[in-house]
Amino acid sequence: MSDFYKDNMNLYQINGFDIQEVAKDVYAIDEFGIDIMYLVIGTKKALLIDTGIGLGDIRAVVETMTDLPYVVVNTHHHYDHAGGNGHFDCVYAPENAISVIKSQNNVKQRQEFFEEQKARMEYNHMASLTYDAKFVKQYNLKGIREGDRFLLGNRELEVIETPGHTKDSICLLDSENRILFSADTIVSTPTLIFDSYSDTMENYLLSLKKLRDRRDEYELIFPGHYLRPIGELYIDHMIKCVEEVLNGHLLDHIHENKSAEKTEYIHRYGLASVLYNKGRI
Repeated sequence: MSDFYKDNMNLYQINGFDIQEVAKDVYAIDEFGIDIMYLVIGTKKALLIDTGIGLGDIRAVVETMTDLPYVVVNTHHHYDHAGGNGHFDCVYAPENAISVIKSQNNVKQRQEFFEEQKARMEYNHMASLTYDAKFVKQYNLKGIREGDRFLLGNRELEVIETPGHTKDSICLLDSENRILFSADTIVSTPTLIFDSYSDTMENYLLSLKKLRDRRDEYELIFPGHYLRPIGELYIDHMIKCVEEVLNGHLLDHIHENKSAEKTEYIHRYGLASVLYNKGRI
């Protein structure tokens, strides 16, 4: 790795991306406030988790940070996790996400998605949404499924299928180093389960219980947005949160979203919260 200055929080920048070493040889890459990717560096290979919306040149950032060969993995099909795929020649993604990822790789959808990002409070305006919206390139997609492992030399990451936020969501587990990369399955803000690509709340609950059952294999959870890391307590609280929704308590806390096609509801329990509609219950 190049010799960059790091402050006492291990924060620095590469081409406008905020970089933070969040665990040994694990780097959070903040894409201009919109989302978080992670570069995991082993002794023989590196692995990039998600590619953001594709704002700026994430490939140049990765190749500044490591000289090792690397693989790229999407945790689900949403454009803020797969929109930068075109910077790479090959990307691994959940098998049931591939058709959607391919279908959204066009200028029209990219420009429409980028236009929506301008209103996000988190976007720091350090890169041009207008310019980068025109960048589309074909690339190879390879499918992954439950139990697949990425071997990086001294560490490996296991694929865990966790449908809920989307039907194709996965987490990646580095059990040797006790780290779970949760993407949008567990975040510090509401987990979104309300569009046609989301799974049911029942299936999301099963995913959460699957993660709880493997609790002795991780201590830190690194999500795809906002606060990182988050503690394992989030999973306990999210299980209770979803169980209360499924028990029929809570169709009275309406979430105001004028652009939503259906009424959205929000429920909170402790640290966790979920945003949903009746169709996902």
